[in-house]
Amino acid sequence: MSAGQTATPQGLRLRPPTVTKVEVKNFRLLQNATVTLNEDVTVCVGRNNAGKTSLAELLSKFLRPGDITLRLEDFSLGSHVAFSDAYREFADGDEAAARQLLPEISTSIYLSYDQIGEEYGNLGPLIVDLDPDCTKAIVTIRYALKHGAMKDLFRDASVSLTEDWGAPVLLSLVGPRIPHLYERTAVAVDPTDPTNYRSISMSEVNKAIKVDFVKAQRGLDDEKERPKDQIGKILESLFMVAAKAEDGHFLKDFANSTESALAGIVEDLNTHLQDMYSKMAPTVEQFGYPGLGNRNFSTRTTLDTKRLLSNFTSIRYPGAGGVELPESYSGLGSRNLLLILLTLFSYYREYASRGNKPCVHLVFIEEPEAHLHPQMQETFIHQLSVFKERFPTADGEEQIWNAQFLVTTHSAHIANRAGFSAIRYFRPNEEPDEREAISSTVLNLAEAPGVDKEFMHKYLTLTRADLFFADKAILIEGTTERIFIPAAIAEFDEEGRKAGSSSLSSQYVSIMEVGGAHAHIFYPFLDFLGLQTLVITDMDPAKPGAESKQLESCCVREGTATTNEGIKKWFDKSDLSPLELLIQAEEHIPVDGMRALAYQVPEVASGPCGRTFEDAFILANPTFFNLSVDEDENNAEKEHVARKIAKKYKKSDFALMFAIDQQGWTIPRYIKRGLEWLLDRAPLERSADGGLPDEASPASQVVVR
Repeated sequence: MSAGQTATPQGLRLRPPTVTKVEVKNFRLLQNATVTLNEDVTVCVGRNNAGKTSLAELLSKFLRPGDITLRLEDFSLGSHVAFSDAYREFADGDEAAARQLLPEISTSIYLSYDQIGEEYGNLGPLIVDLDPDCTKAIVTIRYALKHGAMKDLFRDASVSLTEDWGAPVLLSLVGPRIPHLYERTAVAVDPTDPTNYRSISMSEVNKAIKVDFVKAQRGLDDEKERPKDQIGKILESLFMVAAKAEDGHFLKDFANSTESALAGIVEDLNTHLQDMYSKMAPTVEQFGYPGLGNRNFSTRTTLDTKRLLSNFTSIRYPGAGGVELPESYSGLGSRNLLLILLTLFSYYREYASRGNKPCVHLVFIEEPEAHLHPQMQETFIHQLSVFKERFPTADGEEQIWNAQFLVTTHSAHIANRAGFSAIRYFRPNEEPDEREAISSTVLNLAEAPGVDKEFMHKYLTLTRADLFFADKAILIEGTTERIFIPAAIAEFDEEGRKAGSSSLSSQYVSIMEVGGAHAHIFYPFLDFLGLQTLVITDMDPAKPGAESKQLESCCVREGTATTNEGIKKWFDKSDLSPLELLIQAEEHIPVDGMRALAYQVPEVASGPCGRTFEDAFILANPTFFNLSVDEDENNAEKEHVARKIAKKYKKSDFALMFAIDQQGWTIPRYIKRGLEWLLDRAPLERSADGGLPDEASPASQVVVR
């Protein structure tokens, strides 16, 4: 059975081979990363400098035929020290030990297939196990030092480098030699016994796994530098695929008929041009040059079908009044979508036109959201899996297109529509003493422990998945905080600017409204993402009612419990009193890993304390509300007065008044302490990995979602 077939002789439908997992070592930020893939669409998300593009570039380079050249800069930062370790062993005369230590870039591709008997088609060279029940295959591709090239790599290195590893000196020596002394090799590995493997050629790998790449920079908005229509180029590629199809295939018949039609046009044109030449141009004899004899000239016209499509064929759009408009007159979004679709169709056609089809087709799509409005983004990601059946149907084929799509995106709309199980979150492993992360970990959200995945998916779908792209996050309760917190951050940053410190506005801080009753559901999810997060919530003190045992809201000094589920889950206690909460936050806000909890505290030691944001704001700004500032006055009475004043305002009106209209107010202490923690908190130290950023990081911003 060939790799393209999907049914047994008995008619049993079989699942086509799929790539289930990719392991990457020592490539830029991906020093030691594992990415699991879905059968249809896998969406890679994460903030800038997280390694998303690195994955696409690595597989594009490693799985395509032809020679590749990598540089020292492609090796993860964490692997650089191994060059020195290898050199020490080499200087001591142990070349075998040096080769074991010398860094190499590698990727292992894990495939799964159905048990299809003795014939495995293009997958055959990748299968080396003898276990009849094994339905997995592994191919490992390495970019490593050539055999016998160790001396050339370390040629002219100083012996003194063995005393102090001297990274800059050694790397400046070996770096320029890497492109010439390293090479790419591939082996098929036995899934049941890693010591059993067989060398295979890259052509064998390419026959089994085809890779294509739709890049983010598609030249749509660069009119002056783009003299030819982009879609015309796609038409050229579609014709070239048709011309290479097998004899008898409808694409081959189409290409042949096109060539025949063009040949007839060329013959008629040649006859006409020769007649025109004979009437318009003189014969050679008339020039009178000796030796030319009767060497008169004739004309011949040659038309290349492929160039005819790319250079002289363009897309036209119907306009008003019957006027056709050129491709460049269409909106960027429509052109971007059409270009992506035609590019994907050309990739499918190239895949389908091969007689012995590849087993797997990996298609990377980088940032498809460019120029697309939100609804179009969501529709596009939903339609991707549909293309696998619709493209073959358009060609009258019965079998499906065995494609797996990997989409890298910064769009919360695409992340929302893709679904929880399809998301792979690229999390930078930040170190306290490093300016930027030197490696990343790739997380499968479907494997997040303790997470209510159904709730999280619904919530992120109904709101926005900004947590996937943020540097830091603030979780808030409701509308009041959503309006006020950005203004508080601006005021906080202004105070910091005057003091000469950094600001939160220089970072991408996502503010998400989650509600007091649901904040705790986010705790496991935030811990899994490893995202530094401030949770701002209300203390919500309560006491038993006078005529019943039901808890009723009250001032802090009177409270015996809190009704805030987020606070109770934080401390894992259901009977916390407001007094206990004040003790917990007396010296600093409660912190758990990379999460911090901010609830109301007195503005001054032993002073009155608000129960909600409005109460706390009034107590922090007594002169705005003609509230007494007498320190000897009863705290409980001040809390009652503040609560009474707060009830006069509608919550949203209260927030808008001080976020927009009023100036010169003081940030409530509990919020200010939380912002100070969020600004100054060093990232949690994680496992030491290495790598280089794969994306330029633009200036960050504080946003409200």
